[in-house]
Amino acid sequence: MENNKKYFNSEQISARLPELIQRNYFHFEIKGLTRGTRDLISNFINALLERLGADPLSSFHLFSGLMEALINAVKGNIRYTVFKTELIKRLREVTTSDEELEQILEVIMDTSPLRDAIQRYIVPEKIKRDVLTILALEEKIRVKKQKITESDKQLLTMIREQIKKDNRRIDMKIRINEERLYIRLQNDAPIMDIDMERINQTRLKHKELAEQGRSADFFRPEFIDEKESAGFGIAMIDEGYYNMGLDPLELFTYMQGKHSTTVHMNYPLDKLRAGAFAAFM
Repeated sequence: MENNKKYFNSEQISARLPELIQRNYFHFEIKGLTRGTRDLISNFINALLERLGADPLSSFHLFSGLMEALINAVKGNIRYTVFKTELIKRLREVTTSDEELEQILEVIMDTSPLRDAIQRYIVPEKIKRDVLTILALEEKIRVKKQKITESDKQLLTMIREQIKKDNRRIDMKIRINEERLYIRLQNDAPIMDIDMERINQTRLKHKELAEQGRSADFFRPEFIDEKESAGFGIAMIDEGYYNMGLDPLELFTYMQGKHSTTVHMNYPLDKLRAGAFAAFM
């Protein structure tokens, strides 16, 4: 059967943007959030929402939510790669056999409870610190500010090479029908059970505040510890839905898979177009 799919690189997408946004289905493969990638996604989403007649404030909430979800996906891939790299280092202390190491590694990475237990052993604070360091280094390079040390350069190179070796990427699909705009993001790194539990707990707390007309209070200092542990980006996505008078727990789902994490974001077209932001009930 003939494959009629057409593939475009970033330059081709930019050149054919007015034509491409007339479609109702889009499939992107994203390997990183460089300045060029961010600009391309911004131009594409803004042009698409303009075509749909979306209200500017609605467009802002949707685009902000999408960027938070993309940043989370990038962080997820980096975090998983850092975890795997550190795990390999620890396993090297107990075996010199490459074959045995690969077998043990495969069992750990494919078994969620074991993977979570090992993560606690490896010290989550170190993983978090390394992830933040890598993100900061990528940002320095992106904006061409400050020189990075040789040790930081080695860390960044090692993680980049491992991500490339594992072929980690972000898959983004967008579908439009008569009622909604749907976005699916998938990165090929599973979220840890403990993180998923925290996310669910804090999303429920956020909703409780929203039902009282106080959704923005979630970002006050008394909630800062919970928010940081569960994911600031997800809270920001939820807040965008609340500002549109929508329930994110119905329209935005964050799902854990064996080898991936998937985000589903739904936006009713009538809400995108209305520009009327009633309080969430």
